[in-house]
Amino acid sequence: MTLTYRDAVAKALADSMRDEPRLTIIGQNLTGHALKQLAETYGTGRVRDSSISESAMVGMAVGAAMKGMKVVVMIAYADIASVCHMAIVQSAAKLHYLTNGRLNCPVLIRLPIARFRGHGPEGNEVAASWFYNIPDLNIVMPGSASEAYWNFREALQRPTPTLFFEDRSIHPRSGDVAEANPKGKAQITRSGDKLTIIAAGRTAALAEDAADELSRQGHRDAIEVVSLGFIKPLDSETVLRSASKTGRVLIVQDEPVWSGYAPYVRCLLDELPAGKLAVPPRILAGADQYLPFYDEQPFLPSLESVIAAARQVMK
Repeated sequence: MTLTYRDAVAKALADSMRDEPRLTIIGQNLTGHALKQLAETYGTGRVRDSSISESAMVGMAVGAAMKGMKVVVMIAYADIASVCHMAIVQSAAKLHYLTNGRLNCPVLIRLPIARFRGHGPEGNEVAASWFYNIPDLNIVMPGSASEAYWNFREALQRPTPTLFFEDRSIHPRSGDVAEANPKGKAQITRSGDKLTIIAAGRTAALAEDAADELSRQGHRDAIEVVSLGFIKPLDSETVLRSASKTGRVLIVQDEPVWSGYAPYVRCLLDELPAGKLAVPPRILAGADQYLPFYDEQPFLPSLESVIAAARQVMK
């Protein structure tokens, strides 16, 4: 089955509503616009409009989870997660632990990143690093249609909440959706033996395009791409196995170099035996600044910068 990234997320939501009779969706202007068809199919009891209060939306989701429900919370933009940070951390993430596992919190909080839409510093922050040190909080950043579908479905099977970061800039990107759920494992989307590129979300798509372009330029079967999908918890086994295979690692992310998943992957690579890597791992990251309205691209990894960094590390 081939789907665009956007359609894969929509199908995951629709299939979850069909298969999970106790699943509810909470968001703003859903029944009249964004999810009108689902509201007509399942009713406004399961597709619920909320006031413009993200903290209240997450609070409602946690309360519903305490009564045995599963919930998808639709937040307009990823950086609005700062508004409901306390509800996510103090209520959703801690529920399972505080009740000694007696209560689960299968809540998925959908956080779109409005990349390259002229939003400037309001609407396009990745924001994953704001939550990286919170125990019992899963963080997903799919880089393909298959990951978007299966990471969504997997998140609703976990007893703890999940932040689902989807980058709208890759919504039109299409790909085959795997037949089986990889259960949160990182995916090897390109196979090679000279360099491993580790990335997630938009940058995983960039890494695939860079691998394809370098192959056309003569570096055939050189680049291995590890698309993380779940950036927390990290699939350390796949990361270490690929790094051991190629001996060279490039980590690419949109967040600044001292945040996001890159430093965590870099620390994980320190577990490899001395001499396993031919050169120290390199991080290619976004600029440590707000993104301007007029043009975000100079401040983020691009196809050209990924190719240039890959060539440098392979030297």
